[in-house]
Amino acid sequence: MLERPPLSLYIHVPWCVRKCPYCDFNSHESKTGLPEKEYVELLLDDFVREKARLNDDNQLVSIFIGGGTPSLFSGNSYSYLLSRIEEQIPFSRDIEITLEANPGTADTERFAAYHDAGINRLSIGIQSFDDRCLDRLGRIHNSDEALSAIEIAKQVGFENFNLDLMHGLPGPIIRATL
Repeated sequence: MLERPPLSLYIHVPWCVRKCPYCDFNSHESKTGLPEKEYVELLLDDFVREKARLNDDNQLVSIFIGGGTPSLFSGNSYSYLLSRIEEQIPFSRDIEITLEANPGTADTERFAAYHDAGINRLSIGIQSFDDRCLDRLGRIHNSDEALSAIEIAKQVGFENFNLDLMHGLPGPIIRATL
């Protein structure tokens, strides 16, 4: 009998504080409030419909929440979303739940709420530690905020996180990247 492949889930949060000029992802600048609660309910409705078509009793081994800037949503929203998903499909004991986080949205309360919600890995979109590069990239954070995001992640208990860094950008950035 063939073994079933691992089951993973991608969740997309398409809003950003500001759309970066290099970004080709489905993301939209939001200058007003986000429809956070409504969007989470729509995600769940969509998930339940797709789950019915799946007809699979596998456990989820991975959830990746990308964007956009998923770190604009609250920990409460993710706690609710993840608990409702787990009601539909059980999570494996060692599930990895990743959230993309922009350093410009990092603060202790927010990151702690993500950790408490069950998110156990952050993908921190630093891109560069050079403020000139960050400015050219249209990022909403600076190098100090990037370093702070790393410290906050460690402080609130994240043992697993990665840093997104861009390489090969125009200008003298190899030294800045290292």
